[in-house]
Amino acid sequence: MSRTANASEKEAVRHGRQLHWSHISTDYLEYRPTYPRPFFDLLRLLGVGVPKQALLDLGCGTGALAVPLALRGAHVTGIDLSEEQIAAAQEAARRADIRINFQVASAERTGLPDHGFDAITASMCWGYFDKKKVIPEILRLLRPGGLLVIASLIWTDEGDLIAARTNELIRRHNPAFRTQPRAGGDVDLVPEWSKKHFRLRTFQSHRTTLPFTSASWRGRIRASRWIGAALSLEETAKFDREHRILLEETAAPCFDIAHDIRLQIFEVLPPA
Repeated sequence: MSRTANASEKEAVRHGRQLHWSHISTDYLEYRPTYPRPFFDLLRLLGVGVPKQALLDLGCGTGALAVPLALRGAHVTGIDLSEEQIAAAQEAARRADIRINFQVASAERTGLPDHGFDAITASMCWGYFDKKKVIPEILRLLRPGGLLVIASLIWTDEGDLIAARTNELIRRHNPAFRTQPRAGGDVDLVPEWSKKHFRLRTFQSHRTTLPFTSASWRGRIRASRWIGAALSLEETAKFDREHRILLEETAAPCFDIAHDIRLQIFEVLPPA
């Protein structure tokens, strides 16, 4: 896909609805939580995001992963299909007073130099990529022994009334909504696409809690693929009004929501 294509030509399609990430760039920047500090400490112990490491963040969105990694000393490039998401990522880097090379580009066709990166990350986006195209591109971009890092941070409604009621409301407005697998379960540790060119170096899965207010939780849900990215602006506004009423009835001013963190790190195998 051309780098100069406009935003309307750059939307992913999932579960029968066209996803418009440009609709949620502001909420995404303000309300999508990044990973907690121990996650980045773990990455560093595993050789990811270390100082001066050349790192490419695919589907970088508003920089939720790219900015913290750059602040820890990595030399980060971030790419995303959405001009609005890239503009928001540039704003996030400006706020953090850090330089990051953000570009509008496809993960399957980045246009970046051969063997230019020590590590490539994909957070909350791996499922959107065409594996038959993105794997050869990753192999082209990574240096020998380079790392592919796939991560996710997803709320769970297990044992949580607020999250469960929120999920019920999401499902009423978007029947395609589905909850995520529980932490530690239903994960293909060695997926088919990895068997020829990669070896699994580590898999981590654990649960954490993140703090929210009613306003920030509403913003977080608006910034999800199931609501703000999938629904029209009018539908999103209607959902948000109902969500506000729900939270007024069920939530304290401040509360925690459980999230599952998953991390897979693959290492490129040497040529056979």
